[in-house]
Amino acid sequence: MPVEKFLPILNELKRRGINNSWLVGGVVRDILMGREPADIDIVCDEGNTESLISKVGGTLIGKPPFCTVSTRLLDYPIEIGILTGESIHEDLKRRDFTMNAIAIDIEGNILDPFSGIRDIHSCVIRLVPATTLPYEADPVRVVRALRFAHILKFSIEFETAAVTERFIKEHPDKLTGIPNERYGKELLKGFSTRPYDFLTALENYSLLPIVLPEIESMRGIEQPAIFHPEGCVLTHTFGVMNEVQKLNTNNIILTLAALFHDVGKPQTIRKHPKYERDCFFKHDLAGSRIALEVLNTWAIPHYITSAVSSLVSYHMFHTGRITKRTCVKFLRKFGNTLAESLPLVELLFDLAFCDARGAMGTGENILAARKRLYEVHDNLFQVKTSHNNRLLSGNEIMRILGIPPGREVGRILEEIDVAVGAGKFSTKNEAEEWLKNGMVQI
Repeated sequence: MPVEKFLPILNELKRRGINNSWLVGGVVRDILMGREPADIDIVCDEGNTESLISKVGGTLIGKPPFCTVSTRLLDYPIEIGILTGESIHEDLKRRDFTMNAIAIDIEGNILDPFSGIRDIHSCVIRLVPATTLPYEADPVRVVRALRFAHILKFSIEFETAAVTERFIKEHPDKLTGIPNERYGKELLKGFSTRPYDFLTALENYSLLPIVLPEIESMRGIEQPAIFHPEGCVLTHTFGVMNEVQKLNTNNIILTLAALFHDVGKPQTIRKHPKYERDCFFKHDLAGSRIALEVLNTWAIPHYITSAVSSLVSYHMFHTGRITKRTCVKFLRKFGNTLAESLPLVELLFDLAFCDARGAMGTGENILAARKRLYEVHDNLFQVKTSHNNRLLSGNEIMRILGIPPGREVGRILEEIDVAVGAGKFSTKNEAEEWLKNGMVQI
């Protein structure tokens, strides 16, 4: 990736009165790795963010000392920060890892005071040498180290790994109280690929109690061996995440739903009144609420949070008897029966399948339920697309049967949907005859 492609941005900043600016961090790392940069980060020597915004526009992101100005220049979305320290060298010295402590100036010159290029070529995560404890300035770097190693497939250098483990063990107080949105940003990126491996990395570094306490709470919550021979809820969750990783979809909604699908079990555990074993009644609903609460603090897009919460809420749908009626009701609640495809329903089946496999099951019942539901969906879809609506309206039902408005009309509309989903009829005339012949009880 040629560095010259991004130098016009620095020239544009100079034209707008920003005397000195540098490409830094991820954009430089990606350029040196020959990758298209995911973000364009810049630092400049402007006095303060207010003055910076007056010259380049944009909005302030975060709070001091971790705030940047998000704006757009030359059709590129960029984030601009103010130098920390009196020079670019001082700024680089205060960064996290050597691979991120590299800068490029307006002339295209590379500043690499800590041999970050060497570490990039060696695929190594190494802390920037510092006289103080390197994680003191920003404890979130602990999670970021794991995230970088995971995403880039780099190894964490031996001394860096030792310092990281020691900081987590000796300074848990410094890791708590961090705004959840900062951890959430790192976790969301980490779980975007190979989620089981990333969860395992957090576990190996004893970070689950700190960054994902709701997941940690599942540790040691035993489950009936007849259903879960694999062990406690946390062990099961690791198994489900492993199954999600095997699907290789990198779908963050499915991943987070798998992570949180049983998070309600610690709150709902009690003895079954009949079988005298632990059970978790309505853990799906409790888990949905917990997932919603946690993900809302991560400051991630609402559509992700909402979809994950819905998947967790419905992940037990297949445990009952799957009939044509339950399929129709499910589609009306969870899917759009007028849609040609049902992406969220498909994710729900993927979640259910991984859940079954994570419990050392085969998932065959999930595949059978998927087949039944899509048969019903296809029947409904064919009818509703050809007629652009239901076969009969509520008014037509009242006229044919001579009944007044009320809940009974809604129930009959549902019965018609069930009959269509079961393939009993597919035209308006057939639906009218079905009603006139007394096929539905009033």
